[in-house]
Amino acid sequence: MDKILELKGVHHSYLMSSGQRIRALQNIDLSLVPDEILVLLGPSGSGKSTCLRILAGLIQPTQGNVLLHGRPLDTTNPEVSIVFQNNALLPWLSVSANIALGVRSLGLSEADVAERIKKVIDLVGLEGFEEAYPRELSGGMKQRVGLARALAMERSVLCLDEAFSALDVLTAEGLRRELLKLWLSKKTKLQSIILVTHNVQEAVSLGSRILVLATNPGTFKLSIKNDLPYPRDEKSAAFKAVVDDIHDVLTETIIPDTPEWTPPTLIHSTIESIPAVQVNEAISLLELIAEQGGRVKGFDLASRLSCDYLHVLLMAKATELFDLVDTPRNDILLTDLGRRFIKGDINERKKMLNAQMRTLRIAQLFKDKIESANEKKLLWKDALPWMQELLPNEKNEEVLDTLIQWGRYSEIFGYNDDTGEIYLDQWI
Repeated sequence: MDKILELKGVHHSYLMSSGQRIRALQNIDLSLVPDEILVLLGPSGSGKSTCLRILAGLIQPTQGNVLLHGRPLDTTNPEVSIVFQNNALLPWLSVSANIALGVRSLGLSEADVAERIKKVIDLVGLEGFEEAYPRELSGGMKQRVGLARALAMERSVLCLDEAFSALDVLTAEGLRRELLKLWLSKKTKLQSIILVTHNVQEAVSLGSRILVLATNPGTFKLSIKNDLPYPRDEKSAAFKAVVDDIHDVLTETIIPDTPEWTPPTLIHSTIESIPAVQVNEAISLLELIAEQGGRVKGFDLASRLSCDYLHVLLMAKATELFDLVDTPRNDILLTDLGRRFIKGDINERKKMLNAQMRTLRIAQLFKDKIESANEKKLLWKDALPWMQELLPNEKNEEVLDTLIQWGRYSEIFGYNDDTGEIYLDQWI
C-alpha cells in the first residue's frame, strides 16, 4: 500500500540559550497510509505535537528523513492541513473570511473561493453563521470554523492537534462523531487523519492505529492496530479491552512499578517537577480514595469523575511525590501519611505538605534561587528562564506555576500577582 507520509529515524532536539541541546524526539519511525486515522497518544512532553509539525513540514527534524509519497520533504507539506486546539481564528474577520484566508493563498478565482467556502460551511453545519464573528460563537462553533478552514484546502491529510481537548465533554463527543461521519462519507478529498491526543477514549473511538509515546525524550512505547468497526460502542467488551491495554501502558510509563534506577551518587541531584495538578484537585482525589476504603483503581476513578485517565495518573503521581499515596499497578492507595492528611484540619494539612515540600529537590533549588535574588524577592519573569535551564524538557510555565501554587498552599513560598514577585513565606 502506498505510504502517504513517513518518518524514518527521526530525532529532534532544541537548542537552549545556554547552548545545551535537549532531545524532544528519539528514533521515531512511523508511516501514514490512505484510509486510516493514525493517533499519537501520550502525556505532555512526549513529543506528539513535535511529530505532527515535522510531518506537516513546519519544522525540520534534527536528524532523519521525512518522506511524502516516498520522496524527501524539505518544505511545508502540500498535502496537510491542521486544526489546532485554540482554533487560531482572527477575531476581526467573519466566519467566511476566516475560512477564505487559506484558500486565497492557492491562487483560485473569487468564484472558486466562494464555492469552496459554501461547500465546507454546509459540510460542518455552519449555515446561517457565515457573517458571524468569533466573539459570537461558542467554543464548539469556533472549532467547526477551524475544521471548515482546513477542509477548504482540499488536502489529503488532516492533522488534529488536541483539537477537542478545550471543549466540554458533550461538545467534543458531538464533533468527533460528525468528523468521523464526514471522513467515512468520502464527500471530501480527505484520505487520512492524524490525531494528537492525551484522551484514551478519544484515541480508541477514532483511531485505526494508535501509537503510544513515552516522555523525555519522546519515543514510541507501543503500536496498536484497532480493527473495531465504526461507529464504536464504548460499552462493548472489545472496546474496553483496548482501553485497558492502553491504560496499562500509560500507567507503567507515567508511574512505573519499578522506577528507573538512579546511581546513589546522583540521587541528591535528581530533580522531579510536580505534575500540573491543582492542590484542591489532589485533595479531592485523596478524599475520594478515603471514601472508597483507601484503595481504588485508577481507570474506575477516571470513569467516576468523567475525567481523562491521563489526568488521573498525573494526580496520582503528584500525591505520590508527597508520599500521600502508593500506586501499585493500576491501583491508587492511601499511605499512612495520606490517611493522617485526610483526617487533619486545614492547618494540619498545610504543615504536612510544608514538611514534604522541603524534601523536594526542585523546591530546595527554588528556595536557594529566591534567597540569592535582590531583597530575597524573585520576579516570575526572571524565574522562568531559570526553570527552562533546570528542566528543559518540561512545560516550564506550568512547572513554575504549579510549584508556586503548592508552595503557597503549604506556606513555603509567597507570590504577589500585582508585582509578579515570589518570596519565601515559611522555610523552617
